[in-house]
Formats: sequence, structure tokens, C-alpha cells
Amino acid sequence: MNKTTPRELFFTGEFIAGKYLAENGFEIIETNYRSPYGEIDIIAIKKNTLAFVEVKTRRKHSLELALANINYTKQKKISNTAYYYLNQNPHLCNFDTRFDVIIVFFFESTETYQVHHFENAFLPNSDF
Repeated sequence: MNKTTPRELFFTGEFIAGKYLAENGFEIIETNYRSPYGEIDIIAIKKNTLAFVEVKTRRKHSLELALANINYTKQKKISNTAYYYLNQNPHLCNFDTRFDVIIVFFFESTETYQVHHFENAFLPNSDF
């Protein structure tokens, strides 16, 4: 068994998160959306909710450590990027919006994944 590189782990985690969202009724409308303010891993719609999703993939299985990486500065970048996205896509402004976090744990010994989805994980922090 070859050790998964950090890059492979990153892309696989985002793929697993996207698959999880789709299986749970979300329509993925953007992945790896970039703006002058930052990046959002996944933008998805479910019913009348537009979710801006940050994905963290880890080999070490600590929810606290994974969530700690989404600090105030990261939240601000995601929030500013979300506002930028909505300004570029005004037809989506009528949707309820939220900021979700998906933590994907990779178990190298069995090559399996575990997904933890945190809806409304943080409130927007924006300069807009």
C-alpha cells in the first residue's frame, strides 16, 4: 500500500465531501471557487439554502484540531468570498445562506473515510 500524498488526500477529501453532499440532496454548483478574497471548496444548493462549504481532510482523527484550523481569519476569507460570489451571481441572493464545514477523516490502514458535516458551522465575518 502506497502512502497517500497530501495533494491526493486533499483532492480525495473534496471528492468524498461532494459525493456525500450529493447523496444528501445537495446540488453542487461550484467547486474550488476562487475570488480576490479567497477560496470556497464547495458551493451547493439544497431546497432554498445555499451552502458555502469548507472541507478539511485529515489523517489524524481529532475534530477539535480540524475545526480549530477554521479560525477567524479563515472564516473572514470564506465570508468575503461568499459575498463576492453572491455579487457575481445575484440570481442566488434570494436563497438562505449558511457556512458549513465537512471534516473527512482518512484511515490509511483500511483506506476508508469517515465524514462529519457541521451545518451552520460559523456566522459570516466580512469586510463588505
